[in-house]
Amino acid sequence: MTLSEDVSATTPLQANRWDCRWPDPVALKVATDRIFGAMAVDDPSLNRRLGIIVRMEPPMLDSDPVSAILVTPWAVERVFWHNNREQKDPPILHAGELETTPDGRVAAGQGVVLETSQRTFPVVIAWEPETGHHFVQTLLHEVHEFNSVEAAIRAAFAGKTRPRLTQVTLNKEVSRRGLFSLGGWFGRGEG
Repeated sequence: MTLSEDVSATTPLQANRWDCRWPDPVALKVATDRIFGAMAVDDPSLNRRLGIIVRMEPPMLDSDPVSAILVTPWAVERVFWHNNREQKDPPILHAGELETTPDGRVAAGQGVVLETSQRTFPVVIAWEPETGHHFVQTLLHEVHEFNSVEAAIRAAFAGKTRPRLTQVTLNKEVSRRGLFSLGGWFGRGEG
């Protein structure tokens, strides 16, 4: 047995494996439609007047993550996809070792800080079969009061300032849906 065979036998090759794919707004819409379809029809936390809309945002620099605004019947979110032209792994900061699924893929639901050329953002790692890994920043937790997607988007960006990163709890596992019960963790009240 050679040294490289010995190392590979003791070090799992799949540890911290990212499933980052090219940004695909159609795949994000399909995944979100699937999540919405699994929710109870009479769920009082949903605003059924709002549809599911994906609006792409251009990155500031070619090396920055690509993002989109996602409006759903439960929230307004910014979704980031890793742009792996410059680096293999996403540009994230985390307090400890990232948890993985049994097959070695980085587990969804962990809070991390995403770095871009201009800012840092507290985000939650997400993974859906249609999209692969992406990162979710919740901009508006509740959308009950809005009659249109435009009104929800305006409210999501009203008075936003740079988030205070000291309020971020890193590597806390939560479901994407569970983010909405966390109060000010990623939403209003930051600033």
